[in-house]
Amino acid sequence: MLDKKHRFPRELSGGEQQRVSIARSIVKNPKLLLCDEPTGALDFSTSREILKLLQKINKDFGSTILMITHNNAISDMANRVYKVRSGEIVESIVNKTTMPAERIEW
Repeated sequence: MLDKKHRFPRELSGGEQQRVSIARSIVKNPKLLLCDEPTGALDFSTSREILKLLQKINKDFGSTILMITHNNAISDMANRVYKVRSGEIVESIVNKTTMPAERIEW
């Protein structure tokens, strides 16, 4: 995205805006990342790269990542999964092993 460094946000696509938002949120090495549909506006390949990056941040820096998504396939890479319906937790799952992001299919 270096070719877009002098562009205004309104001149970027939705996916480009989303990638910039993700980059801005991780640049300061936060202890907690709140991710609401982080792959929602991205193509499959870019989505996988973002998920790999989030896994790496969690592993390398110990950041806690709270991800909200409708994509059930992503739950296989999570340590804990909470399913919510009508504002209430209806299921809590602990994954003993997590799947690497590059193996996630949807």
